[in-house]
Amino acid sequence: MDQSTHKDFLFHFTQGNYQAALDIAKDLSLDTNVVFKAQWQQQQRSGNLQPDNVDLLQSIDDDAWVVNQCLETIVDDWSLQRRILTVGKTRASNKDEDDSIWQQTRWLLNDYIERLETFIEIWPSLQQQQQSFGQMYAAFRDTNLVAQAVEYAHAENSHALRCLLVHHAPIVWPYRLAILAEIPETANPNQFDLPRVDSNDMEDEKWLTTEEPWQQEDMKDTMITSPEQHTTPLSDLSKRFERCEFPAPAAVIRDWYLSKAIQADRMGLCSLALEWIRHGRRMGIKDLEKQEAQLDWLCKYVYTCEPDNDEPATAVCLEQFKTIPSYDVLDGLLDHTDDTSIVNDMRQLILPWLRVCREREIKDEEIEEDGVEMLLYRWLLGTRLDWCCLVLEASKPTLPADERIVQNDLDLSRLVLALLYSNDDTPIDLQVRLFECLPVFDPWDMDQEEDGKQQQQHDDNRISDMATLLPLAETPLGLFTALQSVNAHNLTQMMDALQLHLSAAEVLARYHSGVPLRWFLKEQPVEAQKQLCIRMASQAAGGVETGGKHFDSDNDWRELLDDMMALKEEDNKGVFGRLSRTDIFETFFTSLLRCGRFRLAKDLMVGPNRDKTLDIGRAEQLVIEAQQEFFDNATSGNMYAGNMKLAMECLKILPPTDLVTEETELIEATHKLIYEYQVMDRPGIELMPIQVRQSSNRLNLISKLINTRRRVYKQPADVVALARKLGYQDDLSAEVKVLAMLASAALVDEEYDTAYTLCRDTVDKVHAIADDQTLRRRYNMDEIYECAWQICFNLGKVDSFTDYPRRYDALAMALELSPVQHVHDVLNVWRKLDDEHPNPSQLDFLLPGSTDFDTDGQDNLGLGALKEQVLGFFWNRLSKP
Repeated sequence: MDQSTHKDFLFHFTQGNYQAALDIAKDLSLDTNVVFKAQWQQQQRSGNLQPDNVDLLQSIDDDAWVVNQCLETIVDDWSLQRRILTVGKTRASNKDEDDSIWQQTRWLLNDYIERLETFIEIWPSLQQQQQSFGQMYAAFRDTNLVAQAVEYAHAENSHALRCLLVHHAPIVWPYRLAILAEIPETANPNQFDLPRVDSNDMEDEKWLTTEEPWQQEDMKDTMITSPEQHTTPLSDLSKRFERCEFPAPAAVIRDWYLSKAIQADRMGLCSLALEWIRHGRRMGIKDLEKQEAQLDWLCKYVYTCEPDNDEPATAVCLEQFKTIPSYDVLDGLLDHTDDTSIVNDMRQLILPWLRVCREREIKDEEIEEDGVEMLLYRWLLGTRLDWCCLVLEASKPTLPADERIVQNDLDLSRLVLALLYSNDDTPIDLQVRLFECLPVFDPWDMDQEEDGKQQQQHDDNRISDMATLLPLAETPLGLFTALQSVNAHNLTQMMDALQLHLSAAEVLARYHSGVPLRWFLKEQPVEAQKQLCIRMASQAAGGVETGGKHFDSDNDWRELLDDMMALKEEDNKGVFGRLSRTDIFETFFTSLLRCGRFRLAKDLMVGPNRDKTLDIGRAEQLVIEAQQEFFDNATSGNMYAGNMKLAMECLKILPPTDLVTEETELIEATHKLIYEYQVMDRPGIELMPIQVRQSSNRLNLISKLINTRRRVYKQPADVVALARKLGYQDDLSAEVKVLAMLASAALVDEEYDTAYTLCRDTVDKVHAIADDQTLRRRYNMDEIYECAWQICFNLGKVDSFTDYPRRYDALAMALELSPVQHVHDVLNVWRKLDDEHPNPSQLDFLLPGSTDFDTDGQDNLGLGALKEQVLGFFWNRLSKP
């Protein structure tokens, strides 16, 4: 072989032209292993090994080198990895079996192949990892399998954990319980293969699977005598785990499940702790019933109990739960109950809990003294009354005993009595429902009880009625406790009294006048009974509670009267026992009238079939009062609409009397004054009827009318009639004042003739009063004279009034009626008028009885002498004291 050929070989070999180098090597009879090794290593370094590359290893004669490559080579293709390891195992098998190094090599290759098969099975559960198959297998094949099993347990990879337990039992199985203990307590135990116990109270040998490990060895024997040459050295992690014999005793397996449950419970995961216990029972573990029941109640409590708003929610473990008072647990179990679930919650939760309370390690004083039922009673007496009613309805004696929630009839009756007499504002329908839950005690049984307990009967009779008992304990719980000393006989008496009270309460409630049942136990004063009677009747007339609606049927009103009378009762006890029949009638008729039921009121008050309890005088007073209320509440003066119309119709109930006529005329006057004449209180503000009634001087209203309605003085008769209806029917002085006001209004409008006529009417009315001694004593004559002379004087001194005879007449009337101190003023006007327009014919009005004037106004004494005589007469008046 020449030197150039060697150079060609080296060139192709170094350039990676392995086929050319291989051909030259064969021609030159060189060692081809060098070429195959280089080609293999090149492919290995490139990370691009292919199945046909394995043939390179087959072509290499160096067994040690090939085995070393098979041990070190890692690829992502698991089938290629298997071929490589198989090649290595085959080459190692050809070596001396007695050589310890080759024995270890064969064991290592065999272990790698087994772990490869295991990892191939595990790989699907790891594909979410970001590493490749080769990377993860490289770590797995050399890892401590006990540590790896712990890791899979932590990761809740049940599939991978199962593969290790099945296929690598010689290494992993002795530590199975320690490894499985690393499964998080938050995991679902049903997803793992966990230990099971057989009928012999030993660990079931087939609890995992029926599959065999890769090494065909007996698992039981292997676990007990695992040869060191079949296991890898344990790390510190696995060394701290205790080995467990196989099969383990049932007690060991039980403790393992119990430990898992305890750990979960301590973490506040009571539901998972319960699931671990239940899974253990499904796996044949015994003696876990007590723990299961305790954890079950803990879960029910934790997941139904709502923490206080002021405190954050905290987990409750089993040990803490055992220290919680039984009542607090019961209360917590009902935190989420409502009216649709309360009965079912009682049957499914509370009654079973009461049975548990009898066996609890912690004993409440309440249980020891009063029994566990007191827990239920205490809750019922403090909860919503409608919920309590539902529970008691599910406790009726008519139900089968096993369906009743409260099963003791005495306690049932005490509960109902305590709830009804100590709760206010209870709807009547709820009261009736509670009453219907009461049991009926057999008289024979009560007699038997009394025969054996005569002394007890004597003691009980001291508190045989609720009126005596209630003041001692007014809360539901307190009253129920006090009722414990009352026997069946006295309970029956209380229930009989309750029936009477409830009947009365139903009547009152029908008219929205309900009172708490305890109201019936006290001796109510007359005023309290009177107020309740008024309230009952007023609701029928449209009270606040009824939304303003009143009875529309006469039969409803008659029934109301019957009910009111029935509440009095014949023995004068009852709800209205202290009221007379007259009081009740008056209250009833007041509401009847205010409601506008005038036809029925007339029939009952003055009709032929009327009840004569109410005399006609009092009936008239009630009608007047009702009418005045309508009148005062009217917002319009129109007597043909609204309250004014009702006021008028109300008066028609009674036959005409002076008082009825007076009120009728006031309504008519108000109608005319406000509705027809439209008299205002102030500009832009309408006059109200109540202002008319309350006016201290209604002549001021006439004055407003005269001043605001033009030319009303043309209708003096109407205005005078209006004044009479305003309350001045027999007041002549008021008529004088009205006429004077009309004359004044006419004078302002310069209607002098009308003013004169009204002045004459005024003076005539004054004369009529003055000539009657009885009338003179009745009225203030100075006031009457004042009105008359002033208007006459005002008319007489108007210069623009050119009807001089009438002016003289007006002044003459003023002179006649004026006070002495004002005569001088009138005479001055007279003299002035006489100087300007002499007219002696008017002097005859000043000298009554004088016959010294003839028909043409001439005198026989001479004009001058006569004037002096008249004027002297008035000057003499001035000189009188």
